[in-house]
Amino acid sequence: MTTAKAVKSEQGLGNRALLDKMDKLRELGISNMVPLPQMVVVGDQSAGKSSVLESLTGFHFPRSVTLCTRHATEIICRREETESIVVSIHAVDADEEQAKAFHRTATNLDAEEFAQIFKDAAKVMGIKSESGDGSTG
Repeated sequence: MTTAKAVKSEQGLGNRALLDKMDKLRELGISNMVPLPQMVVVGDQSAGKSSVLESLTGFHFPRSVTLCTRHATEIICRREETESIVVSIHAVDADEEQAKAFHRTATNLDAEEFAQIFKDAAKVMGIKSESGDGSTG
């Protein structure tokens, strides 16, 4: 690789420092004034949203009416040596302390563990299960 290509690669959107700075700006609400790059995946039920997310992240997203794409899911990807995830809930209402306290961290998890994290989050958010029995999670 030539020096020019290496420098350009370090300055691109794959640059961790640049991505971290954009995330910090987004947290500060700057994205309301300055457009920051982001991608949104939307579609009807069974339109393939989970498949798109899988192809972008490499994680197997659970396929269930009540789990993954029924609620907004923000994914921030970074190239790291170790495959890991951090899951939290950004609650809108100040009184949703249980949701704000939800935090899971996992490394090298399998599809079943990943799905369980989504089930746990859905339960905390009060999203009804697809079983129809009125339970959550």
